[in-house]
Amino acid sequence: MGKMEKLLEKIKTNPKNVRFEELCKILKSKGYDIINVKGSHYSFSNGEKTITIVKPHGENKFCHVLDVKEVIRQCLQ
Repeated sequence: MGKMEKLLEKIKTNPKNVRFEELCKILKSKGYDIINVKGSHYSFSNGEKTITIVKPHGENKFCHVLDVKEVIRQCLQ
């Protein structure tokens, strides 16, 4: 099992404690690139699908659970 598979399993088991950088690594390994940034909203696309993730700011350290679940759903298809 490679690093990306381990990271994806970690994210699937605990979607509440996922950092923005970890989601970026997963998306980039699946062929997504950053296409747009507006403030804290980052849009990733692989040519067919687009995912928007909100980068945590302020006292938040982890991404929103719904953003994490969307990444998991997109990466497993």
